[in-house]
Amino acid sequence: MESADLCIPIYLNQRIVFDLLAVIEDGFSQLSTIKTSMSDAETQKSGMGASIGVSNVFALLGVSFKGERGTEKGTEMQAEILEEKVHTPTSLFSKLRAMLKQQQLIKEIPTQEGSIEGLKSGQFIEFRAVLRKNPLVDTLEGFKQLMSVAVIFTGEQTKGAKGRKPKGGRRQDQLIMQQLDGMLSALTESNSIELIAEVLDTPTIKAILSAELDYFKDRSASEIIDGEFRVLGKVVRVVQPDSGETINLLRKTSFGRFPRKIFDELANAFVEVEEIGIKFPELITEIEGPTLQVIPIAIFI
Repeated sequence: MESADLCIPIYLNQRIVFDLLAVIEDGFSQLSTIKTSMSDAETQKSGMGASIGVSNVFALLGVSFKGERGTEKGTEMQAEILEEKVHTPTSLFSKLRAMLKQQQLIKEIPTQEGSIEGLKSGQFIEFRAVLRKNPLVDTLEGFKQLMSVAVIFTGEQTKGAKGRKPKGGRRQDQLIMQQLDGMLSALTESNSIELIAEVLDTPTIKAILSAELDYFKDRSASEIIDGEFRVLGKVVRVVQPDSGETINLLRKTSFGRFPRKIFDELANAFVEVEEIGIKFPELITEIEGPTLQVIPIAIFI
């Protein structure tokens, strides 16, 4: 057994795990009953003894005797213990992963060809990667946090003569925060988030993971950002190098219909912020090949 077999999932799509196990095993039961029988034997013994005392007439002869009679009685008792064996989602995923590996259905990166040419849509795949959020989501969340901190630190300085913050400044801050919230809601309107995985064993390959927020702990992907994890999923699309094709990180949102120049202008708006030493990720919305589009089943360590 390897350490990866005793996994700790950070993201686990339980619905896919249950469905795949049900298909493999023609249905499955989450609870199983184990019966154990125990036997116990008990022996009983009874005896009789006799001896010649001085009052006996044979005492003069110095004769003594002792007799013993015994019987053994065997009884057998059976005890039955009922135990219920319960699977957790993690144990079921570990079971599914072991079955897929045993059937050699999981392709690993790097592949034998050393590239993604041997991969195709519909295959199970597993790889090690460093994960990052969609850069646009990460940038907007970072700018929103920066705005919140700025309001706190500048609140005292922008107060008016009567000790109150000017209404115009407060309204402007609220308007900016509402706009940021609206953009972030639009980027996650499908209840999913796009993660960029930089494959560790083959740095030239990237994978785009379409993860559902409900299967993260506390519905937040923050715990996996910049960490090294293993990813098990199913390939949806393969973009070969120099193919001219890309994967749009905004394809599942309303922003996917916007022209590229709009996001270039948005990137320029953050230049002034970066001049004071605050860094934001490069604002990219499309990923060129070699790239894989993957539906993740689990992200684990």
